[in-house]
Amino acid sequence: MGAYQFKIVIKGSKPPIWRRVLVPQGITFEQLHQIIQAVFCWSDYHLYEFEFRTMGIRVRDDRVEEDFDMPGTISSGTVIDELVADTKKFTYTYDLGDNWEHTVEVEKVLEEDTEPYARVTKYKGDVIPEDCGGICGYYQLLDTLADPQRLAAYNEENGFDYKEWAESQGMREYDADLVNEALKQLAFPDGNMPEQEGVKLADIFRFYDKESITELAKRHGLSGYSKLKKEELIRKTAEYMLCPEVMSEYFVCARDAEIRLFEQVLQGEGHIPYVEQENMDYLYAGGYVTMEMSPELYTVADDVKQAYEAINTEGFQAVRGRISRIGDYLCAANALYAVTPVSLVLEIFNKYEAKKLTEEELTDAYRILYAARPEVELIEGRFVDCVLAEQKSYDELYSRQRNVPYYIPNQQEIEWMADNGGFLMSRELQQFGEFLIKGLGVGDERIPYILRDVQSAISVGSDLQTVVDELETYGVIFRGQEELEKFTSQIMDVWNSTRMVLNRGYTPHEMVTRGFSQAAEPRRNVQKIYPNDPCPCGSGKKYKKCCGKKR
Repeated sequence: MGAYQFKIVIKGSKPPIWRRVLVPQGITFEQLHQIIQAVFCWSDYHLYEFEFRTMGIRVRDDRVEEDFDMPGTISSGTVIDELVADTKKFTYTYDLGDNWEHTVEVEKVLEEDTEPYARVTKYKGDVIPEDCGGICGYYQLLDTLADPQRLAAYNEENGFDYKEWAESQGMREYDADLVNEALKQLAFPDGNMPEQEGVKLADIFRFYDKESITELAKRHGLSGYSKLKKEELIRKTAEYMLCPEVMSEYFVCARDAEIRLFEQVLQGEGHIPYVEQENMDYLYAGGYVTMEMSPELYTVADDVKQAYEAINTEGFQAVRGRISRIGDYLCAANALYAVTPVSLVLEIFNKYEAKKLTEEELTDAYRILYAARPEVELIEGRFVDCVLAEQKSYDELYSRQRNVPYYIPNQQEIEWMADNGGFLMSRELQQFGEFLIKGLGVGDERIPYILRDVQSAISVGSDLQTVVDELETYGVIFRGQEELEKFTSQIMDVWNSTRMVLNRGYTPHEMVTRGFSQAAEPRRNVQKIYPNDPCPCGSGKKYKKCCGKKR
């Protein structure tokens, strides 16, 4: 059900006394009157009216006899949508004697609301006694209570305690929680609230900024989103993402590990171990999963659950599993070679998999994967890393690789690279991680990220200084020549055991032992350090006055 967001201001109040209220659509003016009474903590002792002055329409209290009706007067049994939807503000007057006049501003129209009853979301000003003589009488009351001499004279003249009378009339500090509880009781006097529909995808999107929702609309291929206002963008994006065709196209590209964790969250087990959270990234980026930060739990909207149940057939999972497996081989090939002939992917896949792969099935799977999670681009019969494709530098790399045979990974390496975004752990990397922890005092939690970045830099041919720069971004510094030399020894072992793109997946050590040419040679000092350069140990001193002085 939709709702209106009203800002109800007591006219003549300075500073303004107001309440911001969410009011369900489809109610009558009589019900709106009752809501306003509860919002201002009044008792409905007096008559009221609503007035739409630009339309020349007045909504009368049905307690007024029809003989007093004027032209343009309608019943309070009228549904508010008939008038409110076409105006920006109207007037509500309560107690036609004291004349409590309110301006009701229509701030927003919400397509969906999370609760089926009215509630105050923000306010200014305390509770006002309704029988104090209108807004002028209220300010006279405040002036009297603030002046002890005047208050004493008033009490003596009238024979009662004016302050006690004001408090008996409800004058007090405003309590929005208490008011909202009263509004709930007003909507459901028997206490039987209708069963809630649960959290919807659109409800979650309302916590996002417009730019984030726009990115989701763009990611899933929704057209015409650029001109939409936020609420309409939320509604259309959520509806579009829940379409079976759209959802199937995205989920069919999810890997087995991602589906396993998603279905775990569906069962209410939203706490994902830190080491596995990366497998939530794809569905999180697609907007189908969200995360509550305190506590750190992944959640899925109820309508997403229902939509997934509708597409989650045996046939769908068979197709998804097959595409996932093809994607694993593409990921591993891209990590090893960056430029991979279609024929080589077919050769490696069919070497290990029982159900053989054809070129047609491979290219069809590639097109499906490319639409949702592009990692490689098919160019002239070769799968090219997307970054190289964008830079148009793949031909240069391919020509440099030409005289080197392709390293063929085993199944365990393929699975490891697919599970870890191309990263492949080695004994030398493990030892390097231990050196960082024990030798340099690096925290355990940073080691996986450091090792990935170091391997990534080396595998694409970066020099030693680039590796040092990568480490510095994690706060790793060398406190002297001894540490620097230990690091150099360790990193050379890592270097020689890293599978390199230029070597088509072979390590420098393998290239030498097998007698291959054009090996990517380990380089200790690709960038020479001169006496006046900053010392690599991170001290901030010149090299000649720091580690260079000890050589």
